[in-house]
Amino acid sequence: MVAMESPKELEGHRFVGDKRIQRVHDLESCTHRDAIDGISASRTYATFGPDELREARNRGYKPAACCF
Repeated sequence: MVAMESPKELEGHRFVGDKRIQRVHDLESCTHRDAIDGISASRTYATFGPDELREARNRGYKPAACCF
């Protein structure tokens, strides 16, 4: 699997959440470019600190099926 390039506003982040559906995407393993582009274009994303799956889950996000 080849990691896709992150949109500019998401550079430096690995885990990005979609606030509309409470799903978290792993940008290092996600293969659905359309999903990430949609989140980025609509500005409905959340980033996490620390940038870890555990933190996203603590905030109520579930892993997106296309990324894990």
